[in-house]
Amino acid sequence: MWLTIWYWRIAMNGSRNCCSHTWSGQMADLIWLHEEGLRRTHPIFARAEADSPAVFVWDQAYFKAAHIGLKRQIFIYESLIDLPVDICAGTHKDVITGRIRADRVTRLLVLETPNTLLNRTVVELRQACPHVAVEIVADTPFVTLEREPDLGRFFHYWTKAKKSALCHGGLR
Repeated sequence: MWLTIWYWRIAMNGSRNCCSHTWSGQMADLIWLHEEGLRRTHPIFARAEADSPAVFVWDQAYFKAAHIGLKRQIFIYESLIDLPVDICAGTHKDVITGRIRADRVTRLLVLETPNTLLNRTVVELRQACPHVAVEIVADTPFVTLEREPDLGRFFHYWTKAKKSALCHGGLR
């Protein structure tokens, strides 16, 4: 039953057409979040202008192509409801270009990713909206090492990396 309600909420967000609302004044930035940076402390929020809207595109075709299963989709949704982000159903290109046009966006901020499907969409967005500056925002590294690690054995890597990894977020 709760699964049906969860899918209904996603469908309702898409049917409201979140691209239809307009913002007062001249809009400059739009943040496009995807599943690889769902946290408030991501540098993309600091890079954007104050009160810039963020959007997450709930693209079922993308989830299928990226082999993102139901449990991970639930995790993504539960992470999103804690963030200041609009969840819009549709394809990445259609939703983002719709928001760019409706909100007079001049700069699109995108999380850096090795995901080829998302990077292909970024290229398509650059072609569809050449007047918009697309800025890729890198994440802060989880671990910083002084020199290249020995990746032959995990234990050797972990003895060097754990100091940096465990102090990330205040743990020591």
